[in-house]
Amino acid sequence: MSPAGLAWHNLAHKRGRTAVAAAGVAFAVVLVFMELGLYDGVGRTAAMLYDALRFDLLLVSTEYVDVSRTGEFPRARLAQARAAPGVADALPLSMGIGTWRTPARRDLLGRAVPAGGVRSISVLGAPPDRLADVFAVDRGRVFASRDAAGSAGKLLTGPDAVLYDTRSKPEFGRLADLLDVPPDGDPDTGTMLRYNGRRVDVVGGFALGTGFSWNAMLIAAEPTFAAMSYRPADRVAFGLVTLDVGTDADAAAVQLRAALPPDVRVMTRPEIEAHENRHWMRLTSIGQFLLVAVVLAVAVGIIFVYQMMAADIRAMLPEYATVKALGYRPPFLGGVVLSQAAFLAVLGFVPGFLAAVGLYAVARTVGGIPTEMTASRAAVVLGLTCGMCLGSGLIAVRKVHAADPADLFA
Repeated sequence: MSPAGLAWHNLAHKRGRTAVAAAGVAFAVVLVFMELGLYDGVGRTAAMLYDALRFDLLLVSTEYVDVSRTGEFPRARLAQARAAPGVADALPLSMGIGTWRTPARRDLLGRAVPAGGVRSISVLGAPPDRLADVFAVDRGRVFASRDAAGSAGKLLTGPDAVLYDTRSKPEFGRLADLLDVPPDGDPDTGTMLRYNGRRVDVVGGFALGTGFSWNAMLIAAEPTFAAMSYRPADRVAFGLVTLDVGTDADAAAVQLRAALPPDVRVMTRPEIEAHENRHWMRLTSIGQFLLVAVVLAVAVGIIFVYQMMAADIRAMLPEYATVKALGYRPPFLGGVVLSQAAFLAVLGFVPGFLAAVGLYAVARTVGGIPTEMTASRAAVVLGLTCGMCLGSGLIAVRKVHAADPADLFA
């Protein structure tokens, strides 16, 4: 019998122990999948807003830290950028954060939740007649089409009108319920929506999604944004620069940096995305924590599998000693243990993979984290699982080699 065949018979003979060992491997697989998914989700979430915007070059303040701390620069820089060669347009976009008085609602269990809670919510200020040029509607982002963006922009011309992100966290309210709140409702009963204590009227929706810097988002026309956020109208957070067809973005960025005053930074799309990714993954504890969590998940798996295999070997030492007495060499016995470890890797990976796919769906729908199962990630985790189990097998195989046939007759 081959080492693989003997290993399979060992696992099939003790199905209960095999099931427990496979469950332990599956648990480690789920942990690794989730940590890698969250790690990738952090990187994707960091650039979520910029993925939704239409620009070739981005103007930001020199005080810019990350998407939650943008700083501001004079609006006049946009006109200066438009005058540069190769620039087709430069549009303003402002971003702020304020308090949202949550309306009366029902939770996931259908229980009534009274109004009056106060939460932080973000708001974007954009020119309402240019929403189709501010947002990447050609890639199906934020608005379904240019016509949908145009219709939404017309709704923003009303006083105190805002659009509400349909992918906001549930505790901020559902769009269907917010649309039914009258603008002149009673603030004491929760039938009035407020941002920074100011009445607002939700007139429509869009689809962006939550990030690490915001749990809900509004879009307002620039005058409404300035009134809601108490910001000066002559300053903006972003300048969305689009270039003429065929213009090289890197070369245009060099020219703009030379033409504009030093109170703004000019960044290409790869540069701003790399900046956000580096900030969240390296300069904050989030990325480091998730990397450490992956290492710990693999370590837990190695320890668990080793304990199971070591216990199995101890229980079967007489059998291994008998095999050695029959003349089988240590490489054969080592092959049995490593084959058993490989079988456990496969038996644990399959349920772990299926469980991770389900948990990814939960993370997307409930947590708003963009976790997606990819073939490359599945291959990486399968390789880690095999390495984890084979590493445990290599540690445990020493006990097999220590089995002495003479002990059978002692």
